[in-house]
Amino acid sequence: MQPLKIDLKNYHNQNFLYIKDILSKYTNRAYFVGGFVRDIFLGITSKDIDIEVYDINPFEFDEIMKSISAKGVGKKYFVYKYKNYDISLPRTETKTGVGHKAFEVEICNDEELASKRRDFTINSIMINIFSGEILDFYGGLEDLKLKRLKVVNKDSFIEDSLRVLRGVGFASRFDLIIDEESFKIMKNMSLDDLSIDRISGEFKKIFKAKYQDKALKILYELDLIEFLFLTKIEKKEVAKISTILKEGLRYIKNEMFFLYIFLNYLNLDKEKVLKRLSLNTVYKRVIDEPYFDNPSDFDLLKVSLATPLKNWLGLYSDELIKRAKSLGVYEYKFKSKVTAKDVIQDGFSGPDISKELNKRRECELKTFLKNKDR
Repeated sequence: MQPLKIDLKNYHNQNFLYIKDILSKYTNRAYFVGGFVRDIFLGITSKDIDIEVYDINPFEFDEIMKSISAKGVGKKYFVYKYKNYDISLPRTETKTGVGHKAFEVEICNDEELASKRRDFTINSIMINIFSGEILDFYGGLEDLKLKRLKVVNKDSFIEDSLRVLRGVGFASRFDLIIDEESFKIMKNMSLDDLSIDRISGEFKKIFKAKYQDKALKILYELDLIEFLFLTKIEKKEVAKISTILKEGLRYIKNEMFFLYIFLNYLNLDKEKVLKRLSLNTVYKRVIDEPYFDNPSDFDLLKVSLATPLKNWLGLYSDELIKRAKSLGVYEYKFKSKVTAKDVIQDGFSGPDISKELNKRRECELKTFLKNKDR
């Protein structure tokens, strides 16, 4: 039976050809691995590329990497950075304690055994950088075809609980269904040993995913909502929020949207949740962003005093967009004729300036709507 191969001409560039030429002097077993390979078969352009190199001992590998000025990013793990390439020796990892750094690492010169340490089958596919030959020991190609997320090996998977959230991320990015047995494995894993920074790192990827509604449903089914967001949630609430996310993401392309909808719909303590997820600095916009269950034209105009509604996280339906355009505040802010200077000249001072300014502007908006309806 002929081995599966792929034409790598589309991936040839100056940096790759340089790496390929250097490595060819020492081995004919070097492979593209991990997410780069997965993305090739998904038709996705991936900037970060992993290459795993066989048949070279650590000392010799270190010398080769030094010769091309590659930077070691984890000597313990035999990984070097060159441009947008991570070049490494194949390895196996054995858990020795608590935390993501408590692993014993050993060189492994067997492709099947090395790829067994991968989290999911879709990330375990290998492509020889010289011949284009595809190695797929665990059925990753079939799982990609079936849009199925499946754990490679239970014993190694459970050694890093972050893989549970990575699984949620993959499902929400690529619209995958988690294999039944894999789901059981994930559900039985505790995330208590994870640092907040590692959790937030995975959530930042989920917040950019296309299928965030799927992420919410999976987190609920894994019983992780209370652990992560410090709140209990009913199944019907999950269904409603998921619907809003699914529809809203057609209009809102912003990584704040998930939190904006989730926190506001459930009326949660936003600062508390953001702190819990170590997102309080970057995502603090969701704290003050106006939210309405069913905004009136007056509500839309109030928001437009601060920003054109095309920039507002709450404009997540075709109907709202049409109304915003009809009011003339989709592309532009509402141009109020009331100024703080007017209020001050009328004798207001201190905090009363802001109160009076808001009051007068609200009257202005109501007048605008009355004139518009005539």
